[in-house]
Amino acid sequence: MDYYLDRNKIIIPTPNDFNIKHICECGQMFRFVDKNSYFDIMSTKFNAIVYENDKKSVIIESENINYYQKYFDLDNDYAIIKAELIKTPILQQAIKYGYGIRIVKQDLLETIISFIISANNNIGRIKKIINELCTNFGERVDNNHFAFPTLSQLKCVNVEDFIKMGAGYRASYLFDTISTIDDEYLHSLQLMDTSKAYDTLLKLKGVGNKVAECILLFGLSKTDVFPVDVWMNRVCEEYFNLSMSRKDMSKYMVKKFGSLAGYAQQYLFYYKRT
Repeated sequence: MDYYLDRNKIIIPTPNDFNIKHICECGQMFRFVDKNSYFDIMSTKFNAIVYENDKKSVIIESENINYYQKYFDLDNDYAIIKAELIKTPILQQAIKYGYGIRIVKQDLLETIISFIISANNNIGRIKKIINELCTNFGERVDNNHFAFPTLSQLKCVNVEDFIKMGAGYRASYLFDTISTIDDEYLHSLQLMDTSKAYDTLLKLKGVGNKVAECILLFGLSKTDVFPVDVWMNRVCEEYFNLSMSRKDMSKYMVKKFGSLAGYAQQYLFYYKRT
């Protein structure tokens, strides 16, 4: 992707492969606010404002542009990815619709906690719980933003705190998982291949097949996965004539798309859901 840095800005002059609305609304991230004229993005402890400049370019404005350069995967050529995926007919439609999707590279700890919260939940409620977690236990970054809590800060949160935030039955899962993991665990996950990391994540409370694959895709940048929820179940049945368990659907799609499976999933999810 063509872009350049200008002090505290990343400028994308021809954003054919970048649309912030597509990126935020394809189910991969929860700490953003749509301000109509711009998106306010918060990741771990860094904030960015993303907006169009007269519909000719996209501006990413942040005090930490190097972080967001990596976060938005700007050095990955999505034109090549899309050229391969459109060989599958339904993906021609999905990519035309969600042309600006990019898979963001999120903090691993934040991704694990966020996707445990996301299980059988709706977007509005997920965002509310995560926002309260950050407000109550994270450090204040500025007048409008709080950092995602560090692991040591999360270990001070008890089950009752999570229940008050609205986590429901997930409260005990969150508490147990936070009690289990440490910095060494998080580091070791990043060194594992997809299969081993998947098996390791499944041992955490509140992490099933779909949540594990979301963590692999969004927190570990493992694109050879295909998370299947109710929306992707419908896609697999309607467009690929699959009639099998969700776990088997996921395996089938990974076999079909290989290392591009995660990208295919995001285009198809956004297309079907919206």
